[in-house]
Amino acid sequence: MARETPTPLVLKVEASDAGRLDTYLVRQLNEQSRSSIQTWIRAGHVLVNGLQQKTGYALEPGDEITIHNSDALRPQPGSTELQPMAMPLSILYEDESVLVIDKPAGLVVHPGAGTRGRPTLVAGVLAHLGAKAGDLPGEVERPGVVHRLDKDTSGVIVFAKTLSAHRHLALQFKNKTNLREYVALLDGMLPDEKCTVESYLTRDPRFRIRFMAHSLEAYEALKEAEADLSSYRYAKTYIERRKVYGKRLSLVVLRLDTGRTHQIRVHARSLGMPIWGDILYGASQRLPPQFPAALKVALEAVPRHLLHARRLGFEHPLNGRKLAFEAPLPEDFRSVLELLEKHSQS
Repeated sequence: MARETPTPLVLKVEASDAGRLDTYLVRQLNEQSRSSIQTWIRAGHVLVNGLQQKTGYALEPGDEITIHNSDALRPQPGSTELQPMAMPLSILYEDESVLVIDKPAGLVVHPGAGTRGRPTLVAGVLAHLGAKAGDLPGEVERPGVVHRLDKDTSGVIVFAKTLSAHRHLALQFKNKTNLREYVALLDGMLPDEKCTVESYLTRDPRFRIRFMAHSLEAYEALKEAEADLSSYRYAKTYIERRKVYGKRLSLVVLRLDTGRTHQIRVHARSLGMPIWGDILYGASQRLPPQFPAALKVALEAVPRHLLHARRLGFEHPLNGRKLAFEAPLPEDFRSVLELLEKHSQS
């Protein structure tokens, strides 16, 4: 009897895990060394979008990796399954329909390529709900998820606990009837007290994990030229300046009219003042000489972008009551503002 040919292992690269081919496979597969992975790649057992590539090939989101003769390199059984992971959760509200949480910075909301074995907020929610976790609606790896926050964005997020709640909340996000308010520290002096940013967002073709903004005029020009605009998404953000520090840094409150991936971060960059600490959308950020040395050291050492989802409001999916929840600024963000306040008063 002829031996059955093993089914190839197929992996899909997510935006959060783009990078070198060999490094990606070391993270994804069964505890193999980089040298063994590199040998497998050079032997032609690994194809990217159907083609053999070098070990250092730069993966982009959406790339499909096919691994042949992969029994020795397959992920451990159950390693891609969603597993509960007990963790402290800052719960702002919970009932039979919804769960509202103050998410800390640095925690991914849901699993994806590159998160195997790492904590996710979804895993924490599953552990919190215990036996009731199986009732969560939504996608297999995103149970209960209605919207998301970037890994390094802190603040309020809501999970739906029933199918009807999920549908009701998703419709509110789609129809823009809910409240989404953020606080951010921008690297630049916002000239106007209030402004509105409108643009069309699409992936940056030179850096696929990043998005770029096209003005309304640029979009119309592309439309007249009959360009392919299927990937372009309209985005609108309201910004209100609250304070300027040292004629350089602006503390702002932002409200979303739409909710696109990286919307606030892209719009801040389009204004020429990216969010402080945002290494994806901002260049190397350095403060001018008029800032005291201690303050410069503290600010330049900030490990994440200073963006916080402060308030989230929605209509309760069961009784129609209007609810609003607020998460205080986390310690890292608050300590930066305290240093800036101290400097502005000296």
